[in-house]
Amino acid sequence: MPPARSTKPLHATARDPAYKSLDADVFTKVWAENSALTAQSAKALHSVGVLRHWTEGQVVLSRGQATSTALLLVKGRLRVSVTTPEGEEQLLRWMLPGEISGLSSVFAETTYPADLVAVGPTQVLHIERARLIDLISHDPAVAVDLLRILGLRINQLFDTLADQGMHSLQQRVWATLERIAKFNSVAVPDGVMLRVSQSDLAQAASASRQRVNQQLRHFQEQGLIRLGYRNIVLLRKTPAR
Repeated sequence: MPPARSTKPLHATARDPAYKSLDADVFTKVWAENSALTAQSAKALHSVGVLRHWTEGQVVLSRGQATSTALLLVKGRLRVSVTTPEGEEQLLRWMLPGEISGLSSVFAETTYPADLVAVGPTQVLHIERARLIDLISHDPAVAVDLLRILGLRINQLFDTLADQGMHSLQQRVWATLERIAKFNSVAVPDGVMLRVSQSDLAQAASASRQRVNQQLRHFQEQGLIRLGYRNIVLLRKTPAR
């Protein structure tokens, strides 16, 4: 069990069992392989899509916007978020190259459920519904791959809901760190570095930046993380006690 979800004090919890699922060379590789389309499917989609370029801060899709286009991220990152009734942005995740979005909206002919914003120069392949339907009707391998992606998205949604349902801020922050590590981290000598600002983390954990900062400093004091500029490192080893 991860330290923040244990019933024991955090300083008395072994870090290694929690880190086992966060091994930089395995964890991020497995996530990237599972969340992205196969090379065969990506090639087939490229044959029917149109590549568009987006710049920093441009809104690719807005929540509630009608869309008939699936989006395959080719280069860069896309920020996925929603805005609460109180007007606060809540970060859900980032899309990374190789991932596709908008499938549920395209297949169900519904509006897009979140805001999708470019982070830096971004290239997105836009695939119209008619072309996509025609492709999967002739290529079962692509259809199965897209079903796999939809299944992963459903599981990710349940993970997010479970994280948000935690009553303890400590639990929510730690669960959010683990969730972000799945799709937005890189290996460093002493652990896994999450490329995330504290503001983004606070939005993802549904808490104020001040409270999240206090919790992060608490984790740092216990030797579980190291805080940097717009990054957080989940440390590999348990500090000596």
